[in-house]
Amino acid sequence: MKRHAGDGNGGQRAAQAIPSNLRVGYLGRVLPVLTETFVIREAAALKRLGLSIELFSIYPPDPACRHPEMPQAASLAHTIFQPGSIPFWAAHLRFLRDNPAGYAEILRGFVLRSRECGARRWRTAAHFVMAPHAAWLLKKHAVTHVHAHFANVAASVAMMAARLASISFSFTVHAYDLFVDDLLMNEKLRNAKFVVTCSRFNAEYLREGYPAGGAANIAVVHYGIDPDRFPVPRRCPSPPHIVLAVGRLVETKGFHTLIEACAILKERNFPIRCVLVGGGEKESCLRSLAAKRGVEPEVVFTGALEPTEMLEEYHRAHCLVMPSCVRGNDRDGMPNVLIEAMATGLPVIATRVSGIPELVRDGETGLMVEPDDPASLAQTMERLLRDAPLMERLGQAGRELVLAEFHIEGSARRLMELFAVSKRRR
Repeated sequence: MKRHAGDGNGGQRAAQAIPSNLRVGYLGRVLPVLTETFVIREAAALKRLGLSIELFSIYPPDPACRHPEMPQAASLAHTIFQPGSIPFWAAHLRFLRDNPAGYAEILRGFVLRSRECGARRWRTAAHFVMAPHAAWLLKKHAVTHVHAHFANVAASVAMMAARLASISFSFTVHAYDLFVDDLLMNEKLRNAKFVVTCSRFNAEYLREGYPAGGAANIAVVHYGIDPDRFPVPRRCPSPPHIVLAVGRLVETKGFHTLIEACAILKERNFPIRCVLVGGGEKESCLRSLAAKRGVEPEVVFTGALEPTEMLEEYHRAHCLVMPSCVRGNDRDGMPNVLIEAMATGLPVIATRVSGIPELVRDGETGLMVEPDDPASLAQTMERLLRDAPLMERLGQAGRELVLAEFHIEGSARRLMELFAVSKRRR
């Protein structure tokens, strides 16, 4: 049997390599949240390797949000934005007294950014207001390095808070925060000990698009999963064929193209059932499109689902379709749902957008189509669903790729190395 990234005694070696004074704060806009389960999965894996981690959420998380790998994450996260509390505002006075140079620096930066950021200046004001309380919480919990997920608000607050707390910081770049909401990206790249992103495409985009960011240490670390939590079911390929699509219901996910493709297949009398998982601003538009194209009975909207419910959908489906598209600069990065689906042996169809072809290799680990092409997507869906051996071959190859390159333990060990090296170089 092939060994994968989670095999062996790498956890023991990683634990031995952790500097004794390293304590990492994971900071996000909201932690935990259903649409970003990969963040908690990553933190849980690092804790299993022996790293000391604290969670920090800018806004209060939903207490009912539970992640199977860290069920108490919502109660463990420290909330930063508490404008109704005395400590929130007292933190400004504390750092003005204890670290006047650091406070003056972020205040000066705030004033300069307000001139440069135009209509977005109110956001830099919010980041400045939150930074001292974030820094106070980091110091209170003895954090020595803060790592933000997403390069927009979380990285902004982390960068300023790290300066006040006199600790190092880093951040992970995903998609929207890179391609659209790139506020102060050059400054963040210059100040970060290292920057993580999920694909080679994103890394090159950073290097070429933000030269003023200096020689930032940009590391490609894939989203990781634990394949044991995504077992391969025994699937029955008989009709009606169930096509699964998962993601926020926004334009760049391309679900309008999928609904059009379903309508084409219905016109061909090809039996299909499409399950759309997720919520978002385009839900009413997508429902209207399904009704207009006569596939309202065939297209099911489930809303957002818990991880355990998602696993059931992966097991029921015959294939997963991710018809991502580009709108302006906005696009997907490498959707985590593709990795999860492939881990269960589910064959996938995706589009040639950003880093997706690094995971879905056409004819090898999945099938690829061009964005915004309903006819091509319909043809590819029918081709796949009519060919059971092809479904099995692609599903197996996709799972093998995930085992080899997207195992959470391998990703966590790589992050551990980055944290440890950054601490030793301080």
